[in-house]
Amino acid sequence: MRTLRTIYGLAVGAILLFGLAFLLFPRFHSRYLRFMAKNPAYYSEVAHACDLVMQQHPVSSNDTVALYRDMTLTYTTKLSGQEVSLPKIIRALHPDMILVSTNRVWIVIPEMGGFGLTWEQDESRNGYWTLQSHAEGLTKTVYEERKP
Repeated sequence: MRTLRTIYGLAVGAILLFGLAFLLFPRFHSRYLRFMAKNPAYYSEVAHACDLVMQQHPVSSNDTVALYRDMTLTYTTKLSGQEVSLPKIIRALHPDMILVSTNRVWIVIPEMGGFGLTWEQDESRNGYWTLQSHAEGLTKTVYEERKP
């Protein structure tokens, strides 16, 4: 009986210890959940950093990116996630790659299932831009802005 109580106590202690470590060490949380827990000011900063990327890497009609054998994107440039010209807030997301077009920045963040971000013109509302997260079939608008 005493052995059972000791084993039970050790199991409960291990579960509590693991739970505490999960809460205290953010590296155990997925990047997607950490990104989704940010505030509107952070999302605004990410959106404006994407605007800066579009300004620094203008796209021409000669730019194309072959994503897959049968999929080529025209008017698009591909940047490495380690590109030194990227704003600090975007590099901090540790992206795998960034696709830049005339009216969209697409950021791919691969680790542990990964997710993506897009900062793009809203085709249904003139003058609006949206920052959206994309993960496992779920798209969520986290920020929007009206631009002249």
